[in-house]
Amino acid sequence: MAHILVSDAQAWLEGTKIALTALDPVLENTIANDVLGRLSDTYDSGSFGVPTWVDNNTTPQLVKQAIAMMYAGWYYDRQYSEMVAAEGTSYGVVLRVYAETLIEGIISSSIMLVEVQPNQPETAPVGYPTDVSSTRDALWNNTDRDDHSLGPAMFGVSKVF
Repeated sequence: MAHILVSDAQAWLEGTKIALTALDPVLENTIANDVLGRLSDTYDSGSFGVPTWVDNNTTPQLVKQAIAMMYAGWYYDRQYSEMVAAEGTSYGVVLRVYAETLIEGIISSSIMLVEVQPNQPETAPVGYPTDVSSTRDALWNNTDRDDHSLGPAMFGVSKVF
C-alpha cells in the first residue's frame, strides 16, 4: 500500500506541466523504502515506530512530505530527462535536496515528528553509589567488606579540611 497519495506528490508539481493521475507503484515503493529505512534507527521502537508506518493513514505527516517530495523530484526528472541533461540542475534536484535536508533533520531529531517520539532508552540511567549505599544499614549489611564506598559519607560539600 502506498505511503502517499497522488495529491501529496502533485502538490510539489506544476499542474500544467505534470498532472499525475496515479502513482507509479514501483517508484513510490522504492522511495518509501529508502526514506523509512533511513529513519528506522531513530524511530524503530514502540507502537508508533517505522514498522507501523504501512500506508497513508499511519505514516507521519513530515515523513509523507519527504516521500512526496522525493517522488515528485524523481518523477519530474524522469519526465524531462532530456532537458535536465542539457541544463544541469533541475527542479527535481531541488526537491530531492530539500527532501534530503528534511530527512536528515528528522534523523538528527532537530526536526521532530509531531505524531511520534524518537527512540528512548528502555530504562533510566543507573549510577553507583545509589542513595541507600551511603546509609549506616548498607555498611552493616555489607557482605563485601572490600567495598569502601558503602557507609557514611566521608566528607561534605561545605566541609573544610
